[in-house]
Amino acid sequence: MEIFIHNRRVTIGLLQILIFLTIPFTVLAQEDAKPLINSRLEGVVIDSATKQTIPGVALRIKGTTHGVLTDQKGRFSFITGQKFPYTLIVSFIGYKIKEAVADGSPITIQLSENVSQLNDVVIVGYGTQKKSDVTGSIASVPKNLIAQPQASFDNILQGGVSGVSVTQNSGQPGGTATVRIRGGNSISFGNAPLYVIDGFIVYNNNDYANVGSNGASVNALSTIDPGDIESIEVLKDASATAIYGSHGANGVVIITTKKGKKGTNNVNFSSYYGVQSVSKTLDLLNASQWATVVNEVNTADGAARTFSDAQISALGAGSNWQEAALRNAPILNDELSVSGGDERSRYLISGNYFDQKGTVLNTGFKRYSARVNYEKEISERFKVTTNVFGSQSKESKLYGSPYNSINFSNAYANLLFTSPVALIKNPDGSYNTANPYLATPTNSLEDITATTNNTLLTRILGNVAAEYKLLDGLVLKVTGGVDILNTTQDYYAPSSTGSPAGSSTGYAASGYASVGAGNELSWLNENTLTYDHAFNNTHFLNLLAGYTIQNTQNATAVATAQKFPNDLLKFNNLSYAGVANLPSSSSASSTLESYLARVNYSYQHKYNLTVSGRADGSSKLGANHKWGFFPSAGFSWNADKEDFFKPIAGTINNLKVRLSAGQTGNSEVPPYSSLSALAPTNYYFNSTLVTGIAPSQLANPDLKWETTTQYDLGFDLGLFNSRVNLVFDAYYKKTTDLLLSVPLPLYTGYASELENVGSVQNKGIEIALNTDNIKADAFSWKTSIVFGLNRNKVLSLGPGVNSYFPLAPTGQVSPVIVQVGLPVSTFWGYTTNGLLTAKDLANGAPLLAGVPQQVGDTKYVDNNGDGKITTSDKHSLGSAQPRFTGSITNTFTYQNFDLSVFFNGSYGNKIFNLLQQSLERPTLTQNVSASLLNSWSTANPNGTVARVTDSPVPQVTDRYIQDGSYLKLKNASLGYTFPIGTLSKIRAKKVRIYVSGENLLTITKYKGLDPEANFYDNDNTKQGIDYGTYPPVRTFLAGINVTF
Repeated sequence: MEIFIHNRRVTIGLLQILIFLTIPFTVLAQEDAKPLINSRLEGVVIDSATKQTIPGVALRIKGTTHGVLTDQKGRFSFITGQKFPYTLIVSFIGYKIKEAVADGSPITIQLSENVSQLNDVVIVGYGTQKKSDVTGSIASVPKNLIAQPQASFDNILQGGVSGVSVTQNSGQPGGTATVRIRGGNSISFGNAPLYVIDGFIVYNNNDYANVGSNGASVNALSTIDPGDIESIEVLKDASATAIYGSHGANGVVIITTKKGKKGTNNVNFSSYYGVQSVSKTLDLLNASQWATVVNEVNTADGAARTFSDAQISALGAGSNWQEAALRNAPILNDELSVSGGDERSRYLISGNYFDQKGTVLNTGFKRYSARVNYEKEISERFKVTTNVFGSQSKESKLYGSPYNSINFSNAYANLLFTSPVALIKNPDGSYNTANPYLATPTNSLEDITATTNNTLLTRILGNVAAEYKLLDGLVLKVTGGVDILNTTQDYYAPSSTGSPAGSSTGYAASGYASVGAGNELSWLNENTLTYDHAFNNTHFLNLLAGYTIQNTQNATAVATAQKFPNDLLKFNNLSYAGVANLPSSSSASSTLESYLARVNYSYQHKYNLTVSGRADGSSKLGANHKWGFFPSAGFSWNADKEDFFKPIAGTINNLKVRLSAGQTGNSEVPPYSSLSALAPTNYYFNSTLVTGIAPSQLANPDLKWETTTQYDLGFDLGLFNSRVNLVFDAYYKKTTDLLLSVPLPLYTGYASELENVGSVQNKGIEIALNTDNIKADAFSWKTSIVFGLNRNKVLSLGPGVNSYFPLAPTGQVSPVIVQVGLPVSTFWGYTTNGLLTAKDLANGAPLLAGVPQQVGDTKYVDNNGDGKITTSDKHSLGSAQPRFTGSITNTFTYQNFDLSVFFNGSYGNKIFNLLQQSLERPTLTQNVSASLLNSWSTANPNGTVARVTDSPVPQVTDRYIQDGSYLKLKNASLGYTFPIGTLSKIRAKKVRIYVSGENLLTITKYKGLDPEANFYDNDNTKQGIDYGTYPPVRTFLAGINVTF
């Protein structure tokens, strides 16, 4: 709201001053004037929602020409000849006209925004457009969600826009989120949307933010300060996204940062401080319970009991390793900005400090950032705009790797398996390493606290734009910018630690160090011509033509060493190590060149047509398909402007019907994928190992874009003077020429080749409903409801291929399948039907082939009815993709108080609870889930969990493919804005204090830590796998916003 107020200040203020120059400011000029009465009136005009003062507001006594304008602080004072009481007419463009009664006492007048005027212009690709003329599906993230405290702006999208699905992959500070707009289009490559920040195309490439790191992914977007954001628009259909061509298949998120306001200077300070705690822990066995289960394992396998009853009783609760690793952690955010402007310029300078300690020991995220935005109208025809942002962030995280290469996902999961019988610390406070149940003399908690795993991200993002008005309505704009992202990673596992990362184990390697460095440089040049003209105020034409080029270069280097004589220097001197491992490095460069054009035509703002096209040329693709063309067309009809609508205009004040079709592309393929490649390899010559090079990749000159064709039908409906607003969209998307790895015959000498084969579809509906339930001077109540439904299906995987398994973890079976006719990331396994009984065995119940089974083991369903349990009985157990997502936000205001309550949820998605499966596989050394207390045994024949054994065979079953549906009270915030009159002593324009809670309540059937857990981050084929992610966090905080 602040930017709305001040952006209009000069342009509207000048017009109002001219009007008031023609108004006689005193009734003395009237022939029938009466003697003046000394009736003095003072007051202030504020925005009813933000409580921000509004300068330049016109106030006039009803029935007279006597009036005044508010000053720069929104205040007014004048002496009239009018007796009290009288009525004031208060008006300001963008707000509804209001009448207020003056009785002589100081008065505060609150103006309410005129929604139809505020939403008149929306941001589209390479420009803006009158909202009534838009033909595409474009949604704005609500202001109250943008203002919520978040470490990274991608989390702001959750629940804010229909059709946008956001999964917070873990509770790791600075961690990643998986964002999908209208489902995933690609199987093998990127599905994240395109981000455009102040006109600069930003690649969300986390690969180069994670160079050499060991553990949960680092989020490159967390380098951007969310507090700098003014607005977020989401472009969803082809009419809106095709102007971005090969960037646009996954949707586009346009972010506009805050700017200065002409005619005023503001100093704004915002701060909040809070405390975080883990919202859920797992129910594990204590020491005596664990000893009891160990005895059951021994007797089940025909061995003697390990613990006597007396020993079990003496063990008691033992050590709570899970609790020992957790803490209540502070979170702090400070923002300071100075902004302002004059008739020809505006500026904003801001700085941010953010510090989030992790709820798991030795983890956290810290960021320093600064921004300078400046705009200067050098002349009536020439304008220059500069946006420069810089930040440095540091993330301290848990170590760990994907579970297909190691036993545990991260150090926290590793700790959960530690026996509660073992002591955590010795009496002297040192870590206890005398644990007979660990293979190495190490301590799981020390593994977390002593291991260093830091990632430092430094980012500079800036662009400069020059606009020159060649002729009336014809503007040339030239933009140049750079995005520089540098990463350094430091990892050290001391010799006292035992991590689950194989050779990276500090104990096994006598100290293990890794140092990584990565950098990415992207530069962009855009040149556009825009022509805007109205013919007889009937035909409105907007033309856009442009040429852009963007180059991206990146490089990485990683060095590791081990066998250090001591742990003093850690990773700071690798030459100190006894063994220097073979280093690795890489570099790549790619260029995208584009020509674009768009035509917007409107007839009387009633019938609107948008036609666009973009030709992209990419260095990544094959020689025969370097270029691709991506067209779109959209049409909208503002039916409410028709004459036949006038009789019902009081009920239906807005009705727009939209229709669009078009194509977009996806070029998120690694550089050089179309070229033949050589790779280093080792050969033995006469028993001597020699390093050489050999062919590793076959050239494919026909490699081309993945192409998405999309159709959209929607309508916008406004009822009762826009007190009820409904937006509905139905869409269908088909992506063809999927980039998949195709097996090659052995005689070629290559295992596979990347080819364009296969297709996938997404179809669904979206609903956004906003209502003003109660609108009164002292009280208001607004509701926002967002709903999205998407159905994803694989249509083809190429000739002769019906399915494949994208994940084959060591010692286990793949829990997911990609199969024609099913959604991507479908879980594949057995259906169970309780436990085997003696009667089942006597009746010859089908048993799992090749696995000895007895009473109390899992009973599998013979799905194909052939009398035996084999892999042929496996079938779909559901998908990680939700049936629908949604949110509801209620916002209340009472006088100076405001309350916002935000729920979001997901329904129908499944999660593979791999952590629970592992915790229900009892061994003689590791802790297990408390659910095993209800396992079947002769003493507990009614147990519902399979009998315990030391050698269970893990299977993917419906017991571990669990319902991931949830409803979360994501945020609740209560604020108070001080009355203007109380702020005069501190010369403040606005002061608001508030308290807020995040993740306050979760309703779910899921048995894991968090139904949003997503171990494989953005990998589209492996969504919804939970193997002990960072635990979820609940936050309580208090904050203040002050504007001077």
